[in-house]
Amino acid sequence: MFTQSFGGSMPPVRILFIRHAEKPADNEGTGIEADGKPDAESLSVRGWQRAGALARFFCPIEKSHAERLKPDTVFAAGTGPASKSKRSMQTVTPLVALLREETPVNYVTTHLKDDGQALMMDVLSRDGVVLVAWEHKVLPQIIGHVPNAPAIPAAWPDDRFDVIWILERVGDAWSFSQRPQLLLAGDSAAPIV
Repeated sequence: MFTQSFGGSMPPVRILFIRHAEKPADNEGTGIEADGKPDAESLSVRGWQRAGALARFFCPIEKSHAERLKPDTVFAAGTGPASKSKRSMQTVTPLVALLREETPVNYVTTHLKDDGQALMMDVLSRDGVVLVAWEHKVLPQIIGHVPNAPAIPAAWPDDRFDVIWILERVGDAWSFSQRPQLLLAGDSAAPIV
């Protein structure tokens, strides 16, 4: 059994990692807030489409299709002086709203983009299934803070918004797998290598 204890509880059984949804490409102008106001730190229209689709991906109507992806706790990178991006929080906003209709869910936005060690200490103190929506460039380093972490790809490509990295607790260690989202046109079924 997992011997390391965090805050008196067992580590989660599964940790899901997603990159925040799409931001505007350089030639697309600015992002938009949920109310349609232009905002450089927000998602693109396609990003908002993915955020909405992810809500039902993680919390499907047909419960038999849930595949243990429904999170008990959701983490999203908060905003601060070093990063004003709202994209991680916006990516999970529809999911958190949907989850709260059915059951209480922990939603944590207190960790900033570069607070990897503190984030993972908090993640590992949670029970059940944990979802982390974060900046893709730091996700591999964040996973490196997991005790007995498995081998993962060295980098998350800039053009991939359509995959989930999954850590599953196996005794004292973790297994790694990837799951394509296949939610929007153009999403790839290929894993990140």
